[in-house]
Amino acid sequence: MQKKPFLATVVLVLLFQSLLLSYPALAPAATESGVDKKEVALGKKVCEQVEKKWVRITDPIRVARLETIQQKLLPLVERPLPYEVRVISEDQPNAFSLPGGFVYFTSGMLDFAKSDSELASIMAHEMVHSDKKHGMIQSARNERLSLLALAVAIASRGEAAAVIMANIAQVAILNSYSRDLEREADLLALKMLNSAGYPVSSAITVMERLSEERLKHPYFDPGVFMDHPDIPERLGYMTKAIREAGWPLHRKEALHLLKRMIVQDGNRLFLVLDGKQAWGGPAGPETMSCMETAGKVLDRYLQMELLPSDIAVRKDQGGFSLRVGPGVVAREKDLPPGMGSLQSFAEALRKALVEAQRTHPMGHYLL
Repeated sequence: MQKKPFLATVVLVLLFQSLLLSYPALAPAATESGVDKKEVALGKKVCEQVEKKWVRITDPIRVARLETIQQKLLPLVERPLPYEVRVISEDQPNAFSLPGGFVYFTSGMLDFAKSDSELASIMAHEMVHSDKKHGMIQSARNERLSLLALAVAIASRGEAAAVIMANIAQVAILNSYSRDLEREADLLALKMLNSAGYPVSSAITVMERLSEERLKHPYFDPGVFMDHPDIPERLGYMTKAIREAGWPLHRKEALHLLKRMIVQDGNRLFLVLDGKQAWGGPAGPETMSCMETAGKVLDRYLQMELLPSDIAVRKDQGGFSLRVGPGVVAREKDLPPGMGSLQSFAEALRKALVEAQRTHPMGHYLL
């Protein structure tokens, strides 16, 4: 039996409709300043209804994590809405924004995200929807009205206003935006991520993994990434935008993969990748310096978008050297005595790369 996406959404929409009839003063005025004030008041009332249907999570650690992310993004929006982020208990990974800048994350989305940068990509997407009034625009299209006519209809405070505003709630919660609005949210979110210092690859990785979940579970609810347009199309134009902007598309930063460290075990030092030993040598300052130099090159050039064949020991004028893409990780002539061979190091790097790619199988690494 098909699992209903995001439980009780229809009930919430009906409650939202009755809410508007019960609170006629919340109907937005047709002026720009009035719309903003009424929008916030309306959003607060809708939040009350949301939290009657889903338990609000007030765990300070979870909430503070999202608030920290949102604070980094706030300077990048245009409208001065009192943005606020909240968490509700729901296993399905989802997020949505309500009138007035209220952004909700489900507990399932917090569990699903691999990093703060992935959460930031979702947050930015939802904040763009609020900032650009996408809910109002989409509802106007659904009702075949201009934005001005929509504002006038809402200001009438009658049944038409209730129906229209219920439509706005449905658009927000079900993320049922049209192609052009989703595209705008996707592309502006990328700019926000880059400006805030988050890797833009996070917007790609989270969408790729949601695509994987859909293949594993045919009735998986994609929530914030509902296919309007479909996921492959969105991945295509987002990847193109990243390339054209000259931003790095490095998935490992968003997924926390290919992480390296140097550890000591007895009288040996080891360069470790994702918890597995990749290279070893006798403990001492020379080995530490050699590994730190190699590690910095790996941080830059060992990316999930590489081919395993891009990791190889090659002979040049100075002898044999280990190269990862264009980067020289180590030269044989510079190795301290007792270091592991470059060939065994190269093999360990290739294995680590393949394992990382298998961990995230939906990545289109060669695009």
